[in-house]
Amino acid sequence: MERQPLGIGVIGAGNIVKRHAQAFRSLPALAKLVAVADVDPKRAREAKERFEFEHAYENYAELLGREDVHAVSICTPAGLHTRMVLDAIAAGKHVLCEKPLATTLADTDDIIAAADQHPDQTVCGVFQLRADPTHRRMRWLIGEGHLGRVLLARLCVRVRKQSSYFAGGGGRGTWKVDGGGVVMNQAIHQLDALLTFLGEPVEVSATMDTLVHPIETEDTLTGWVRFESGARATIECTSCAKKKEFSIDVLGENAGMRVAGDPDSHHFDWRIDAMGSAARKALQSTGYRQVPEPRDPKSAVMTIQKLMAKLRWREWNPPVHWGHTPFVQEFLQAASAKQPGPVPPREARRTIALATALYESARTGRSVQWPVDQRSGLYHGVGAAKESPAPHQEKVHAR
Repeated sequence: MERQPLGIGVIGAGNIVKRHAQAFRSLPALAKLVAVADVDPKRAREAKERFEFEHAYENYAELLGREDVHAVSICTPAGLHTRMVLDAIAAGKHVLCEKPLATTLADTDDIIAAADQHPDQTVCGVFQLRADPTHRRMRWLIGEGHLGRVLLARLCVRVRKQSSYFAGGGGRGTWKVDGGGVVMNQAIHQLDALLTFLGEPVEVSATMDTLVHPIETEDTLTGWVRFESGARATIECTSCAKKKEFSIDVLGENAGMRVAGDPDSHHFDWRIDAMGSAARKALQSTGYRQVPEPRDPKSAVMTIQKLMAKLRWREWNPPVHWGHTPFVQEFLQAASAKQPGPVPPREARRTIALATALYESARTGRSVQWPVDQRSGLYHGVGAAKESPAPHQEKVHAR
């Protein structure tokens, strides 16, 4: 028997709703947009008309009460995620939640406990780079040992946020609403990618400061991570740069790799560094055979598609391999089969734990040992932490 598309509700009609709505609209065999909710009724109505939802609500509880909504995307500020995820689980819905899943480890563990009680519901955090072919190729080549033993990695996130970004209201740049600054909001996808490349951390250290922006969270952080494999990684993040850079370099005994690009551009540059052109070409061929590069439609075709959509007063749907769509497809397939999603809550927790460890080290001036749990002074968030060093600094062996 052919499965019917899942009815979709989206909570939050801010900037990110476009990426989620476009992804669901691009997958009509798997999803149907039913309802959108936002505390601003005008914004909810505009999203309804723009993306052709059937209903719009001011109160997300009304959306959750609909029987024809089977799955929800949560696209609200991070500080609201936990309550909404828990309410959606309690309402019997599958849940896809934008990054970060929660702003504290305590809230993340509450979500994990709730999801464990409803194993037939797919609860998933959004880390769309997991589905990107370039990042998948990197993971596979590292995992299969094609670089040899991994020695070093370097993560770099440089962005420029204007003062208007933080002055727009809603608590941007606060620990309570955002859960952090550049690390939690701009670099979290790269942190997640680093963990998928190198595995489980053992020790984390960092320094951070607020150098430019009038905010209470950090706008600049540097740190390093030691992994169980013995690999080391340096982390450099700032929202004070003049030019964007999102990149991860990985150096192995036999070869190195680099992935770089603006996540908003839908394309990433992948480069192999090896001794000699023959070795480099061999690794490139192996990577492309395992994870082929999808091809965009011709620019003329996309131009015509955009024009036709505009003439019909409809939103243009990008190619299905762009942006959130491949990741959303994996989520929908998992939800239809009542299976775990591509990033279950426990998996999403690892990245939140790494961000928490970086913050804890920066605040205490000491390295933080893995795992990061209730012993952390920042388990309930940076805003709830005391200024005194946390007892977790005592050395703990990694799992």
